Amino acid sequence: MTDRIEIEFRPSEGAILRLIGLVERRGFEVRGVDLPQMNTQSDARMDLMVQPRDAGRKMSTLCAQIAKIYGVSAVRSASLTPAYEAAS
Repeated sequence: MTDRIEIEFRPSEGAILRLIGLVERRGFEVRGVDLPQMNTQSDARMDLMVQPRDAGRKMSTLCAQIAKIYGVSAVRSASLTPAYEAAS
């Protein structure tokens, strides 16, 4: 299952590397990264598409760990897996 994590953070040296590094170290594979333009001067946003490497990895735990990183102001998670699949 692939999930999207929206992270709002204060841009500083190494901020993106810290965020992606934590995701990788916690057993999730980064499947995509998007850095949309934000209107505010103080915060940036990064959308990560992630997939757990095994069934024992919990998205709620990962989001709680990301929220503890210096400069992170908000973390939101959303599943990208479709609710149903069309029959072939």
